[in-house]
Amino acid sequence: MDRPVRTPIHHIEAVDNVLVEIGTDEGLTGIAYLWCFGKERARALEALVHDLFGHVQGMDASALAAVNARLWREMNFLGRSGAVLIAASAIDTALWDIAGKRVGLPLWRLLGGSDRPIRAYAGGFFLSDPIEAIREEAAARVAEGFTAVKMRCGAASVAEDVERVATVRAVVGPDVDILVDVVQGWTVERALKVGRAISEFGITYIEDPIAFDDIEGMALLARQLDVPIAAGENDYGRSGFRRLIEARAVDIAMIDLQRAGGISEWMKIAAMVEAWAMPVVPHVFHEISVHMLAALPSAPFLEYMSWWEPLFESGPRLEAGAMRPPNAPGLGLAFNEEFIARHLVGDRTWAS
Repeated sequence: MDRPVRTPIHHIEAVDNVLVEIGTDEGLTGIAYLWCFGKERARALEALVHDLFGHVQGMDASALAAVNARLWREMNFLGRSGAVLIAASAIDTALWDIAGKRVGLPLWRLLGGSDRPIRAYAGGFFLSDPIEAIREEAAARVAEGFTAVKMRCGAASVAEDVERVATVRAVVGPDVDILVDVVQGWTVERALKVGRAISEFGITYIEDPIAFDDIEGMALLARQLDVPIAAGENDYGRSGFRRLIEARAVDIAMIDLQRAGGISEWMKIAAMVEAWAMPVVPHVFHEISVHMLAALPSAPFLEYMSWWEPLFESGPRLEAGAMRPPNAPGLGLAFNEEFIARHLVGDRTWAS
């Protein structure tokens, strides 16, 4: 990281990534990436990717349903959530990249999407930044054309959380959407107190106000707060979202590509969520989620975080606070080999 950042539960100095390439006997290569905080966790994900891939190597790369069915079976021992589902997501995503390259179409066309600018919000405004830095960042994001910003809360006191929200609203004006990400940093009682206090600032939603697995607490907040609750990025697969939705614990479903289980599962979750007339927003992975959002006209936002852009030579372009899906086949991404070579931890490893 250019500088360390802090959330209520993280002190982030580096982002560790697992880069995945899958080749076919016809000469096509699909790519994907996973991320976490910590090299040992990244090595664990790498090992799981190799393990799972060993069970599908040699299958038809276009038979995505059959590949995922076998992966689903092999995940049973460790459980179809957590690190093993994250590892499986990379295989599924890389195979979708191959599928697009095979027919010469971008992923968003395979998913039935349309070529349109997708509104993005700027993520940032971390707790490690003082109020003056928050003020400057908010002004800069609006000047860049963003019409929505996401800030962090979960500070040491209720008063500081309220002050931070008030500061951002004063800078961006009444017409910019403000999203508040608490990164699971509040208790239920604190969430009720701060949520009511900041509602006067026209907050679009509060993201992850409490621990993601406190379903009852989330449901209580969804009932008692006027500000909508967004969550789901920390849960896994369809079963995780089914629990949230059936408990009426969320108003907006936030889907994380790697915790969902890849593009196939992401789209299944989105379809399930839309059946409940609930908006869908993605969690990071903007280089890939822009494709899925092109196929979801009702999705309000794309999360833009620039952390992973150095990994790629090219990708979708951000212009005036919006992003268009790329027209190159598949994901439209290629790894930046020079950057990767300078930051590689250990040696590249290959499945036999």
